[in-house]
Amino acid sequence: MKRLLAPPVGDAPTVTVVGLCKNAGKTTALNRLMAELEGETLAVTSIGRDGERTDVVTGTEKPEIWVREGTLFATARGMLPLCDVTVEVLRSTDVSTPLGPVGVFRAKSDGYVQLAGPSAVGQLSALARVFREIGCDRVLLDGAAGRTSLAAAGGEGVAILCVGASMGGSADHVAAETAHVCALFDAPLWPARESEKRFALYDGDGAELEPECGGDGTPLWSRMDKAGRVLRVAGGVTTPMLRALSQRGAPLTILAPDATHFLFDREAGEIFARRGGSLAVERKLRICAVCANPRSAYGKHLDGDELLAALRQRVSVPVVNVKEEGK
Repeated sequence: MKRLLAPPVGDAPTVTVVGLCKNAGKTTALNRLMAELEGETLAVTSIGRDGERTDVVTGTEKPEIWVREGTLFATARGMLPLCDVTVEVLRSTDVSTPLGPVGVFRAKSDGYVQLAGPSAVGQLSALARVFREIGCDRVLLDGAAGRTSLAAAGGEGVAILCVGASMGGSADHVAAETAHVCALFDAPLWPARESEKRFALYDGDGAELEPECGGDGTPLWSRMDKAGRVLRVAGGVTTPMLRALSQRGAPLTILAPDATHFLFDREAGEIFARRGGSLAVERKLRICAVCANPRSAYGKHLDGDELLAALRQRVSVPVVNVKEEGK
């Protein structure tokens, strides 16, 4: 098998597979990566439910998750009857799901598993630590559609970004949206600040200032001196927030803990940049590859070669179609 994903992943201890929409090909990418990492002891879990034959929302067929003997996996106990591997029970956790508490298991045979793991990033990080305590070479996290926040779950790891025709629109549209997300993850580093505030304002030398705030603790954007200022936002940087800042002028640098906190749409980001605004992060996360799926769950497919070409023109990381290339 041609190695498409293993080279960009490198020796990252944690790999998170995230998608910009449902049916973007996350499970296909996960299966491909596990196959390419033959010889390693892998640990895998998912946010939400994955590995079922039919999507419970769209009714479309989905690829199942196949694991080798010796693979560690975490799933809700209610999913075990749907797994066709022999399992060894290793650990219980305090994570609860609608399908039961999440346990940690070892596959004692090759076969298919269904995963229903934690729903919060913090829980995924704790679970990754459990995997490492038990003993594994690498942790793989299967993310949820539209949840780039999960890229932060791996901490020192990398993310594979899955995109495709199910996002809607042309190949150029998919490429533009993908480039927007990749650009957010390329935001430059700014020294981390010790602050528990939801919003904190600094001058260019890092000295903290006191912005005038409303009753809810949100700065009054219209009264804030923005020239040469850095605004640290502890939570999500949303489209309405960015539009408000753009309307009241820039330049201003918005500082977030990491790129997963950038939750605004592409149009709002472009307007903010044109007004002189910029972005920065305290912790760098890396998208190591983009997986492209030209097939749509909703019937409007794209030409595979056209989609790959459009993406490769817009992003600097490797772009692959793991289902069609290098079988």
